[in-house]
Amino acid sequence: MSRQWEILGASFDCGSCHKGSGKAPAAIRDAGLTRRLRHFNTQGFDVADGGDIESPVLSGLEKAPTGLRAMTEFAPAFMARLGATLSSGRVPLVLGGDHSLSIPGVSAVVEHVRQSHGPGASVGLIWVDAHPDLETPGPDSTNDLNAMAAAHLLDLGVEDLRTLGGFAPKVKPEHLIYIGLRDVVSEEREIIRDRRIRAYTMSDIERLGIVQVCKETFAHVSEETDAFVLSFDVDALDPLVAPDVDYPEPGGLTLREAMVIMEYAHQSQRLALFELLEANPTTDRDQETAKVAVRLLHRLICGPIV
Repeated sequence: MSRQWEILGASFDCGSCHKGSGKAPAAIRDAGLTRRLRHFNTQGFDVADGGDIESPVLSGLEKAPTGLRAMTEFAPAFMARLGATLSSGRVPLVLGGDHSLSIPGVSAVVEHVRQSHGPGASVGLIWVDAHPDLETPGPDSTNDLNAMAAAHLLDLGVEDLRTLGGFAPKVKPEHLIYIGLRDVVSEEREIIRDRRIRAYTMSDIERLGIVQVCKETFAHVSEETDAFVLSFDVDALDPLVAPDVDYPEPGGLTLREAMVIMEYAHQSQRLALFELLEANPTTDRDQETAKVAVRLLHRLICGPIV
């Protein structure tokens, strides 16, 4: 069944102590995505560009964790915009922006799925990232909201964000799957182990191969949930492939491995939202990382080469 897609830029980078990822939507479009839209549509793929959802401009000091006050203001409009796209039958392709965008992004999907499938409906979350983003506020935390995004979706963290939409948790631990982990702090490790969250580290990918990891991951979310979100942090890629991120970690995914993930996502009819986050074009002199982002979007929309 042919799908309809909608690109949405989210210029929010308030959830990180680093700034610049808010410029990524414009950079990715400029690096070739806008030109490819014509190609997609002439080849029979229905892809619309819905423009950008602008980040709020706040004055005064932020409240810890970094980005909390900005996200509290931003989340309702962002969720409403995603809800409209989902209700229209299109799959949103969100270009961010930092990873705290997943808090309202996944919340909007869960809200939509609960409305269409009932309050018992469940949403899966495939989190492709070097980091699990399971930190919680405290003296030993970075206290950056983008490092806490997945924690809030599991009902850990600040109440105002945990309960967006009036319910929590957004995702059950058994429906969250990590791919590409290679930098995990002790608090996050304990949460993953205690809640028995599926986590494929880069060592697992080396041992099993990306195809086996994708087979297991996509089979699980397809069988156990009503819809799923694919959240892709660009720093999941090796810095040799995508150097322009705020938290580069050596030993990441190759571009070919990332393309396999995109192909599996394309082939699943249960994909409800794709997020492409954490590219920082302010350090991207040759548009190298932005061009990689365009390639990933191309493969997700168009699917396998043959």
